[in-house]
Amino acid sequence: MEDRLYSPVKRQDRLSIQVANQIQDLILSKHLKVGDRLPPERELCQQFGVSRTVIREAIRALEAKGLLTSQGGSGTYVKGLQSEDVADSIGMYITTRDKPISHAKLMEVRRVLEVQIAALAAERATEESIEELDGLLARMDEAQDDPHAFAKFDLEFHVALAHATGNELFEILLDPFMDALYEARRLASKLPGVPEEAMGLHRDILAKVKAGDAEGAAQAMAVHLDQSNRVILRALKQQATQP
Repeated sequence: MEDRLYSPVKRQDRLSIQVANQIQDLILSKHLKVGDRLPPERELCQQFGVSRTVIREAIRALEAKGLLTSQGGSGTYVKGLQSEDVADSIGMYITTRDKPISHAKLMEVRRVLEVQIAALAAERATEESIEELDGLLARMDEAQDDPHAFAKFDLEFHVALAHATGNELFEILLDPFMDALYEARRLASKLPGVPEEAMGLHRDILAKVKAGDAEGAAQAMAVHLDQSNRVILRALKQQATQP
């Protein structure tokens, strides 16, 4: 590791933030690679020109981001971000905002992602992917009288469809939206006839995927999303009018 990889920080913004930003930049630029061990605290203090408290705060901040991991007695190492770290960050952004993301915005993003996901799944799904989708559809069918389980398997079906594209980025992007939509989907699943209608639409999507019909799968997904939006809005309106 280079002797002067780190630079003394200026006394302006919070020091721990400046230290964390420098280390993060070194990781993103590949000067620090996954598995690299950071210098000991004492050396970091000298190179940054700050106290141990500042170094510890910076390391904790980067651990929270998933960029570093501390191993007791061994040191602090650069950690590769996992897909679930990214998905969790998006999910937390959606669910912890002071002003919640509207249902309309969530559905708008779903349409952009999921119509294309369905088309690509039809082109790329493997036998293993089809088997997983079949299994989730069967669980949905068995759970039609249980809104909690039905909503859970419904949303898992959509994530599994993203997985079937073979492009892990779709799954990373879609998964947090599924979590945000769970409660609304559960409420909608309580409405009479909704589970049966949803089952038919999911069967249509899967049939097109199995047939390798990309255009048909995209159209079937668009129809399903229209239905999902309609029943969720009805469920939310019904809930708002209840005493």
